[in-house]
Amino acid sequence: MKNTFFHLLACCALALFTQTSYAQTAKDEADLKVYWKNIWEAYQAGNTEAMWAAYTEDAEEITPDGNLTQGKKALREGWEAFMKMVDAPPTFTYESPSVRFLTPDVAILTWDSSADIKIHGQQIGGKTKGMAVVHRIEGHWRIEFDSMTPVMTMPGN
Repeated sequence: MKNTFFHLLACCALALFTQTSYAQTAKDEADLKVYWKNIWEAYQAGNTEAMWAAYTEDAEEITPDGNLTQGKKALREGWEAFMKMVDAPPTFTYESPSVRFLTPDVAILTWDSSADIKIHGQQIGGKTKGMAVVHRIEGHWRIEFDSMTPVMTMPGN
Protein backbone atom coordinates (compact mmCIF):
# COMPACT_ATOMS: atom_id res chain seq x y z
CA MET A 1 0.00 0.00 0.00
CA LYS A 2 2.85 2.39 0.88
CA ASN A 3 4.56 1.67 -2.45
CA THR A 4 1.34 2.26 -4.41
CA PHE A 5 0.74 5.55 -2.61
CA PHE A 6 4.38 6.62 -3.18
CA HIS A 7 4.20 5.75 -6.90
CA LEU A 8 0.91 7.64 -7.27
CA LEU A 9 2.38 10.67 -5.51
CA ALA A 10 5.54 10.52 -7.66
CA CYS A 11 3.47 10.31 -10.87
CA CYS A 12 1.35 13.29 -9.82
CA ALA A 13 4.46 15.33 -9.02
CA LEU A 14 6.02 14.42 -12.37
CA ALA A 15 2.82 15.33 -14.24
CA LEU A 16 2.63 18.67 -12.42
CA PHE A 17 6.32 19.42 -13.13
CA THR A 18 5.96 18.48 -16.79
CA GLN A 19 2.86 20.64 -17.24
CA THR A 20 4.48 23.64 -15.51
CA SER A 21 7.63 23.24 -17.58
CA TYR A 22 5.64 23.04 -20.84
CA ALA A 23 3.56 26.11 -19.97
CA GLN A 24 6.71 28.14 -19.31
CA THR A 25 8.31 26.92 -22.53
CA ALA A 26 5.17 27.74 -24.54
CA LYS A 27 5.14 31.26 -23.05
CA ASP A 28 8.88 31.66 -23.69
CA GLU A 29 8.38 30.51 -27.28
CA ALA A 30 5.54 32.99 -27.81
CA ASP A 31 7.59 35.79 -26.20
CA LEU A 32 10.59 34.95 -28.38
CA LYS A 33 8.47 35.01 -31.55
CA VAL A 34 7.10 38.45 -30.57
CA TYR A 35 10.66 39.66 -29.90
CA TRP A 36 11.73 38.42 -33.34
CA LYS A 37 8.74 40.07 -35.03
CA ASN A 38 9.60 43.35 -33.30
CA ILE A 39 13.17 43.25 -34.64
CA TRP A 40 11.88 42.76 -38.20
CA GLU A 41 9.35 45.55 -37.77
CA ALA A 42 12.01 47.89 -36.35
CA TYR A 43 14.15 47.34 -39.44
CA GLN A 44 11.21 47.83 -41.82
CA ALA A 45 10.31 51.08 -40.01
CA GLY A 46 13.87 52.34 -40.49
CA ASN A 47 14.73 52.02 -36.78
CA THR A 48 18.11 50.39 -37.21
CA GLU A 49 19.14 51.42 -33.67
CA ALA A 50 16.44 49.11 -32.26
CA MET A 51 17.64 46.40 -34.65
CA TRP A 52 21.26 46.74 -33.52
CA ALA A 53 20.22 46.82 -29.85
CA ALA A 54 19.08 43.21 -30.33
CA TYR A 55 22.67 42.02 -30.90
CA THR A 56 25.29 41.23 -28.26
CA GLU A 57 28.62 43.02 -28.53
CA ASP A 58 30.29 39.73 -29.56
CA ALA A 59 27.61 38.67 -32.06
CA GLU A 60 28.67 36.88 -35.22
CA GLU A 61 27.09 36.45 -38.61
CA ILE A 62 27.65 34.42 -41.73
CA THR A 63 26.49 36.57 -44.61
CA PRO A 64 24.84 35.14 -47.76
CA ASP A 65 28.19 35.50 -49.58
CA GLY A 66 29.82 33.20 -46.99
CA ASN A 67 31.81 35.74 -44.98
CA LEU A 68 32.04 35.40 -41.21
CA THR A 69 31.77 38.73 -39.43
CA GLN A 70 32.59 38.92 -35.73
CA GLY A 71 31.46 41.59 -33.28
CA LYS A 72 28.60 44.08 -33.40
CA LYS A 73 30.93 46.91 -34.46
CA ALA A 74 32.09 44.91 -37.51
CA LEU A 75 28.51 43.84 -38.26
CA ARG A 76 27.38 47.48 -38.31
CA GLU A 77 30.33 48.56 -40.46
CA GLY A 78 29.58 45.78 -42.95
CA TRP A 79 25.90 46.74 -43.01
CA GLU A 80 26.71 50.42 -43.56
CA ALA A 81 29.07 49.54 -46.45
CA PHE A 82 26.36 47.30 -47.93
CA MET A 83 23.77 50.09 -47.65
CA LYS A 84 26.04 52.37 -49.70
CA MET A 85 26.00 49.81 -52.55
CA VAL A 86 22.25 49.20 -52.79
CA ASP A 87 19.86 51.28 -54.89
CA ALA A 88 17.40 51.61 -51.98
CA PRO A 89 17.08 50.09 -48.51
CA PRO A 90 16.32 46.39 -48.95
CA THR A 91 12.95 45.06 -47.92
CA PHE A 92 12.68 41.73 -46.19
CA THR A 93 9.77 39.49 -45.34
CA TYR A 94 9.84 36.61 -42.96
CA GLU A 95 7.45 33.80 -42.13
CA SER A 96 7.20 30.44 -40.43
CA PRO A 97 9.45 31.22 -37.46
CA SER A 98 10.39 28.14 -35.49
CA VAL A 99 11.96 28.02 -32.03
CA ARG A 100 14.06 25.26 -30.51
CA PHE A 101 15.27 25.79 -26.96
CA LEU A 102 18.70 24.38 -26.17
CA THR A 103 18.43 25.59 -22.57
CA PRO A 104 15.85 27.86 -20.93
CA ASP A 105 18.07 30.83 -21.89
CA VAL A 106 19.47 29.76 -25.28
CA ALA A 107 17.39 29.07 -28.37
CA ILE A 108 17.73 28.56 -32.10
CA LEU A 109 15.32 30.48 -34.30
CA THR A 110 14.76 29.48 -37.92
CA TRP A 111 12.55 31.15 -40.52
CA ASP A 112 11.81 31.51 -44.21
CA SER A 113 12.37 34.91 -45.74
CA SER A 114 12.65 36.76 -48.98
CA ALA A 115 14.61 39.86 -49.77
CA ASP A 116 14.16 42.56 -52.36
CA ILE A 117 17.68 43.90 -52.87
CA LYS A 118 18.88 45.74 -55.95
CA ILE A 119 22.38 46.92 -56.78
CA HIS A 120 22.66 49.03 -59.95
CA GLY A 121 19.23 47.75 -61.00
CA GLN A 122 20.18 44.08 -60.65
CA GLN A 123 18.07 41.96 -58.30
CA ILE A 124 20.35 40.10 -55.88
CA GLY A 125 17.78 39.26 -53.21
CA GLY A 126 15.49 36.29 -53.15
CA LYS A 127 14.34 33.45 -50.96
CA THR A 128 16.48 32.52 -47.96
CA LYS A 129 16.43 30.34 -44.87
CA GLY A 130 17.47 32.21 -41.77
CA MET A 131 18.89 30.95 -38.50
CA ALA A 132 19.78 32.75 -35.29
CA VAL A 133 21.10 31.71 -31.92
CA VAL A 134 19.61 33.92 -29.22
CA HIS A 135 20.58 34.17 -25.57
CA ARG A 136 18.48 35.53 -22.72
CA ILE A 137 20.73 37.89 -20.78
CA GLU A 138 19.38 39.62 -17.69
CA GLY A 139 15.83 38.86 -18.83
CA HIS A 140 16.28 40.15 -22.41
CA TRP A 141 16.81 38.09 -25.55
CA ARG A 142 19.89 39.04 -27.59
CA ILE A 143 21.22 37.72 -30.88
CA GLU A 144 24.55 35.89 -30.53
CA PHE A 145 24.73 34.56 -34.10
CA ASP A 146 22.70 34.78 -37.28
CA SER A 147 22.91 33.57 -40.84
CA MET A 148 20.89 33.87 -44.03
CA THR A 149 21.31 31.05 -46.54
CA PRO A 150 20.08 31.66 -50.09
CA VAL A 151 17.63 29.02 -51.29
CA MET A 152 18.85 27.52 -54.56
CA THR A 153 16.70 25.13 -56.57
CA MET A 154 18.60 21.96 -57.26
CA PRO A 155 18.35 20.26 -60.66
CA GLY A 156 15.54 17.73 -60.74
CA ASN A 157 13.56 19.35 -57.91
